[in-house]
Amino acid sequence: MNYGGRSAGSVPFAIASAVVFEGMRAGAGTFRLVLDLPARARLGSVAFAEFCRATDLSTRGVVFYAIYGFGGVLLTLTAWLVTARGRSSPRVHNLLGAAVLCSIFVLVFTTQAAPLMWRVGSAPPDPLLLAALLDRFTFWTTLRVCCVDLSFLATVAALVSLVFDQRPGSGSQTDSGSLESGS
Repeated sequence: MNYGGRSAGSVPFAIASAVVFEGMRAGAGTFRLVLDLPARARLGSVAFAEFCRATDLSTRGVVFYAIYGFGGVLLTLTAWLVTARGRSSPRVHNLLGAAVLCSIFVLVFTTQAAPLMWRVGSAPPDPLLLAALLDRFTFWTTLRVCCVDLSFLATVAALVSLVFDQRPGSGSQTDSGSLESGS
């Protein structure tokens, strides 16, 4: 396949890289939403805030979440740019564009969630104050995880579409860059 001067493997590799990273992000986010955040009801706000201080607000946690947020934008944007230069089908390009937008929304929603978590980290052990902060944090985190999950689905759909576009007789680009007649 001709990818506009790029090696034949760069487009699939870029998309597959985004799929793998977005899959890990979706898994981590869903784990957080389904298991960690509901545990607050059992632990109480003060104990859960201590848990967050030991995990999310630790050096390792801060590095993890920075990579989690910016890595998604970087990889989905890279895949989108590679497909634009590689003359992929509009469907593949549009799906990756949706993934990029979802990843950008993750960062936008993080501008709301992160300050709340930082406040949890420095707040006194007041259950009412911590509960209010954690409720708001959970709201923004739910939106972030939904966007990550949508980004993951869009990257998977783009990869599947790319595979189907490359099948013989699919109307995809040939090695010369022209379109097959499909008949």
